This record gives sequence, C-alpha cells and structure tokens, in this order.
Amino acid sequence: MSYPERAARARMKQLHEAVGACSRFSFSNTIGKASVTTEALDVPALGENALRYRTLSRLDNGGFAWTLVTAVRVGGVIATMHVLDTTGPVSAEKLATFKPDPGPDETAITALVENVTTAQSP
Repeated sequence: MSYPERAARARMKQLHEAVGACSRFSFSNTIGKASVTTEALDVPALGENALRYRTLSRLDNGGFAWTLVTAVRVGGVIATMHVLDTTGPVSAEKLATFKPDPGPDETAITALVENVTTAQSP
C-alpha cells in the first residue's frame, strides 16, 4: 500500500496501538463464530518501522486458524506479509506448542522491503 509518508507513519502507529490494545476479540460471519487472541512478536529490523503479530482463531466448529502478519513501512509504502495455517480440532497440549513462524516468507518480506527501498532511492 502506498500513502503520503505522513499518512503511512500514522497508519503504522495506529496498527501498533491496535495490536497492543486488543489481545482478545470475537466475531461471527456466514461461516460461523470465532474467538481470537492476538500476540505482538519480535520482528527483525526491517524498513523504517516494522510490526509482527500472530493471531489464533478458535472456531466454533472445533478447528483453529493461525495467522502471522508482518507489516513494514519504508517511506510512504507499507508492505505486508500474511501467513495462514488452519487446523482441525487439536488437543490443548498440541495447541500450546503449535506456532506458525515466518519460515521461507521471511526471505520474501526482506526482498520486498529491499525492492521498495531501492525504488524510493534518488
């Protein structure tokens, strides 16, 4: 996403605040209901500002969905990488140890940030 730099800074600030303020929420849609927990994570030094967070959605059908989101700002551009992993019902013991990680996507987000940085260089 591309914005005037001031707007991009404001949007990243809002995202940091939202992730910090909202650790639990629920929703419902045509698929069903879910309870979601959110956790901010450490993120490598990428771009001028970066945020990484993970969510766990507990679905009313007994399944789970993990998401891992990395957002990086370079100037007025905000690049995001979204990783999703869904499971069927799992035991509490297995759920406690199941965590998605950036894996190969880390290379993709780093390359994306490098491309945006290079494109914005004079």
